[in-house]
Amino acid sequence: MSVQSLTPGQGEGPSVFTWPRVQAVIEKEWAEVTKNKMILWSMALIPILLVGMILATDYFMLRVPAEEQEDDISELPIPEQLSHLLPYEAFIIQMNEQFMFYLFIIPTMLPVYIAAYSIIGEKQTKTLEPLLATPISTWELLVGKSVVATAPAVVLTWMSYIVTLVGLRLIASPTVFLYSVRSVWILAMLLFSPLLAFLSVLCGVIISSRINDPRTAQQITGVLVVPIMGVSMAVLAGWVFVSLQVVLYATMVTAVLDLLVLYFAVKLFQRETILTRWK
Repeated sequence: MSVQSLTPGQGEGPSVFTWPRVQAVIEKEWAEVTKNKMILWSMALIPILLVGMILATDYFMLRVPAEEQEDDISELPIPEQLSHLLPYEAFIIQMNEQFMFYLFIIPTMLPVYIAAYSIIGEKQTKTLEPLLATPISTWELLVGKSVVATAPAVVLTWMSYIVTLVGLRLIASPTVFLYSVRSVWILAMLLFSPLLAFLSVLCGVIISSRINDPRTAQQITGVLVVPIMGVSMAVLAGWVFVSLQVVLYATMVTAVLDLLVLYFAVKLFQRETILTRWK
């Protein structure tokens, strides 16, 4: 099957989706990302702060005598799934359940740094127009850019979770540790976090294709953090206990959102406008 060529300024690119062109975009984008030290430092800082906060909080909470925190524990509703445990142990586990949601801030916020720079940065450096004038479809271009923005954030999320587990294994009781390493959270990290990162990237792509300020794009997409923080507070309050059903439902909903947002991202990314007006 032959691939239709595209001359500068024409149409939406070739109609056939091919991996070699996507791979070429990935290699180009990754080379640009590794040159930008500010992006790399920004991406490393958030996971370090989150993991440090989680482990430091657990460390000090676990070293406060249980009787000194009885008042706080008694005021916090304990989910039925933890009612068979000692009150103080259930309180620590419930707190860690909330902290696990904090790790989802990583795939929500970090990809936007790359996604915003990937489009807005190329607008500002005048390197986007020549790319759009090559024989590459909008689907191929956005998939390539999205992969580069998504992959580092997902890897950092997994690494942060592993480091958190190692830290909890060293400082917490076996029961507390086992609740953090149960299959529900492993599945959430493996499936939900990549889909969440991809959704964040696509939202960043849509916003970045319309504005010229990467900081504005990052701030707008930061709204995605609000639902995560809301659910984490509901978990801490004892209103929600994360189960396999909850994780699978969230994963399916996010996957559908990813497909819908990807479709709109391609439709809204008007290469003709970029080639003729973004000067």
